[in-house]
Amino acid sequence: MKVLIVEDDYPSREYLINLIGLEGFDFKAAENGKEALEIYKYYDPDVIISDIQMPYMDGLELLSAIRKDKSDTIFIITTAFGSEDYAIEALRRGANNYLKKPIRKNSLLSLLEKYKSLVESHKLAEKAQGRIIKKDILFEFDTNISHIPAIISQLISEMNVNLDDSEITNIELGLDELITNALEHGNLAISFNEKVEASNNNTMQELYAQKMKIQEYAQRKLRVYYKLRPEYCEWLIEDEGKGFDWRLIPDPTQSTQLMELNGRGIFITHFLFDEMEYLGKGNKVRVRKNFKN
Repeated sequence: MKVLIVEDDYPSREYLINLIGLEGFDFKAAENGKEALEIYKYYDPDVIISDIQMPYMDGLELLSAIRKDKSDTIFIITTAFGSEDYAIEALRRGANNYLKKPIRKNSLLSLLEKYKSLVESHKLAEKAQGRIIKKDILFEFDTNISHIPAIISQLISEMNVNLDDSEITNIELGLDELITNALEHGNLAISFNEKVEASNNNTMQELYAQKMKIQEYAQRKLRVYYKLRPEYCEWLIEDEGKGFDWRLIPDPTQSTQLMELNGRGIFITHFLFDEMEYLGKGNKVRVRKNFKN
């Protein structure tokens, strides 16, 4: 997977270069958006990690130029405390995720590993041929975290829609967030605090194994109902967990929630689909992508 680092601050840029390089990722680095755009044209990165405030061309201008190219490149904005409005504007312009400064090693590497799985499965998947205007499919999957990239690949292969690569990437990332959330917090009943502790200690795999030893959790299923219509495509994702009070989720469009929001996946997904809502006791979530006329 190829990563383009865009950061004008020298110590911050070197930190990212060393961290990403030591993990074995192919990478290039730029000091501003203008330089990054030139590198992008020949390097064709899978992921861009960019600061917002930079000289010559800032991160928002770079993002707009990348999305104008209808690129499927995954774009991660890095944001400092006090720049929440910029981060939300970046998400509205097509950024796929954000990282708060100072960037923690585990946060960045776990994000890159997740995207690496999606990038590799996406490159192996065949493009759907023909055009189907109506489709209803119900999928049922076992509770297995390692199967998430294959689940996403199967769901994408069944879409049969003509969308830009960047739109397909948004759908992949959004489904990944929601399915991961359904398996972790729903079927495996992993609490927010448990996940934070395991992420900080790099023991997520041990936590998964511990939860899978509980027969009730291991036997739970994940169901995904896919609906295709001439005007839209839609996914209803249902886990067998106890759910949660989704009415208490803070408004994701309010910048004051950006740094404190626990459910980052929920926050990000609001920007990746045209519609999103939780149903019932909170163990069902519906997302929709509308087609342009």
